Amino acid sequence: MIVAVDGQPCDPHEPEDGRLVLAPAMRIDIMLDMQGGPGSRHAVVDDFYDGLVYTLTTLAYDKAPPLRHHLLDAPRRLPANPLPAPDLAKAERHEIVLQGGMMGGGKLAGVGGMMGMAMPGMNGAAAWAINGMSMTGDGDAGMAPQFTLKRGVTCHLTVRNETAWWHPMHVHGFSLSVLSRNGLPVPHRQWQDTVLLAPKDTIECAFVADNPGDWMLHCHVADHQMAGLMTVFHVT
Repeated sequence: MIVAVDGQPCDPHEPEDGRLVLAPAMRIDIMLDMQGGPGSRHAVVDDFYDGLVYTLTTLAYDKAPPLRHHLLDAPRRLPANPLPAPDLAKAERHEIVLQGGMMGGGKLAGVGGMMGMAMPGMNGAAAWAINGMSMTGDGDAGMAPQFTLKRGVTCHLTVRNETAWWHPMHVHGFSLSVLSRNGLPVPHRQWQDTVLLAPKDTIECAFVADNPGDWMLHCHVADHQMAGLMTVFHVT
């Protein structure tokens, strides 16, 4: 049962198809009901990439009889953290568009530089852009913000991935209430600071700008960030 995402409690729920999908910077808290038989062993595998399956760990059971034959009588829901609720009716809307990657018409959906293919931008040049702007390397202290929010306003943020690559987009300073993915509501009341976008995905999310300062928003695949997939927004 997933009980929290990126450190924020959510509605307890079983993962879709029994699989946990985690990109760089993403975290998931789970409660695991151990139902294996005495002496049994069960591999936990990463099989996201075809041909690159490997074992993360193995769950091994003692040969002794189980300590109990039923779940503990304990609540699965964790208490929510005190995050301010977005006011969508009064929200200020902004959009982030992820661009670039495979130039020349090539496509490599979901593989991200594996299988002997070179990653765009590995030579240090700009290969990615956010809303047409590329910030390479470690960024610039004087870089212009994509948008500015007044403190306390609700921001409705749309993130659109126009590339053929996966991008875990991470925001500093805030947790985002994830509203929809490709027009479909996201269930379980999930708050995240890192949202994984598949190729051509569109994510809608919201947050209250209660934390003043300049905040970075970037892809947490490090070479994507270093090759242009990074920006900042400002909260006054």
